[in-house]
Parts: sequence; structure tokens; C-alpha cells
Amino acid sequence: LKEFYAKAGEATALLQQQPESPEIFDSPYHGMQSENGGVVGMLEVIESDFARLESDTKASEASAQHEYDTFMTDSKVDKESKSKDI
Repeated sequence: LKEFYAKAGEATALLQQQPESPEIFDSPYHGMQSENGGVVGMLEVIESDFARLESDTKASEASAQHEYDTFMTDSKVDKESKSKDI
């Protein structure tokens, strides 16, 4: 097996050939890694987005609960007043 894998490392049958690059590319592309924070920067953005979404959701739920409680109280009072009229 050692001989096979030693020879396989030198094999070029499935090796991709690099085409000639156009003249406009003087240096290889290294991406925009210095401008972005990379994976850590992306995780920080996701964390801040999640924190914002969580606080918005909690505020929305609290508001909806208050509206529901107000509606139920008003409905109960209205139902009792209509029941007395009958």
C-alpha cells in the first residue's frame, strides 16, 4: 500500500491543468479578507442581529400581551353589562 500511495502522489492522470491566465491578471486574487472580519466578523454580525431580533420580539410580545389583556377586560365588562340588561 505504501508503494501504491507513493506512486499515486506522483500520478497526473486526474490532475487539473491550469489554463494560461489572461494578461489582465498580474497577481493571484486573495479576496477581501482584510476588509471583512472573516468568519469571526460574520459571527459577530449574526450575534448582534440575533440580539436585536430577540429584543424586538420580546417588546412586540409584551405589547401584544398588554393589548390582549385590555381587550379581554373590556370584553368581560361589556358582556357583564349586556347580561344585566337582559
